[in-house]
Amino acid sequence: MSNQETNKVYDARPQAVCPTAGPVHCVCYNHERATLDRPALWIPMIVVMFVGFGVLFLMSYFPYGLQLGTLIPYTAFVALCTFSAQRGMQPYFFECSIVQQTMPRLVRRHFSFLFAIIFLETIALRLTRYMPVSWLRAGKDGSPFGITLCLICICIASAQVWTNRTLLERAHGRSTSSRNSAESSHS
Repeated sequence: MSNQETNKVYDARPQAVCPTAGPVHCVCYNHERATLDRPALWIPMIVVMFVGFGVLFLMSYFPYGLQLGTLIPYTAFVALCTFSAQRGMQPYFFECSIVQQTMPRLVRRHFSFLFAIIFLETIALRLTRYMPVSWLRAGKDGSPFGITLCLICICIASAQVWTNRTLLERAHGRSTSSRNSAESSHS
């Protein structure tokens, strides 16, 4: 046995197989799960979220400014939560061919969620004239209307992140399971 063979380290973590590239290992599963592992992703997204909140407050006085200003921090939040490894969750990388194949579907779904946010906020703002003043008057924590609207947007964002991660997980699982079933049928 040569000295080179004894120094080899084998990775025992599960390996996903990219369906289009053949037996190439998936970047997403060849990575240690850590929350703050990719500062190139989360630092710009957090900066965009905070800048987006500033734009939101500046645009809130213009017609449809609140609705349009919401889209920037919402998009940054969804992208950050979808692709990063929070609390030991599976990270997903843009370099992965499975993620690249799934990206058009994720973008279409994101536009659907953005439309839902704009629609919901527009209806809510139109209904303010029928609400009691106590719902619109800001207290020490803000107005109940503003807090409720913010919580609804967070719930919609959480639903989108959950469905995005489920879609990516299924795409990765489907590529692995389809490869495994093809190998077992040839045996």
